[in-house]
Amino acid sequence: MSGTRVQIDLFFQDKTPRQVNEAFPQLLPAIKAAKAKASLINAGKVNEEMTVRAIYYICRHDEGKPCDPETEI
Repeated sequence: MSGTRVQIDLFFQDKTPRQVNEAFPQLLPAIKAAKAKASLINAGKVNEEMTVRAIYYICRHDEGKPCDPETEI
């Protein structure tokens, strides 16, 4: 079955997760609502794709440090 696949990767420079949420209060609720309606591609099959995943973390690549642990949205 065909479907629409949406992938979003955003970077907000010099902002903590709390600051991003304050700047875009509709963002996390919208992502959670979309996740609730999304499906895995080929669910239950050997070629299942993780297509119901949304995470955030603090990225420290520009500092030459490892990123913080991922947090599921």
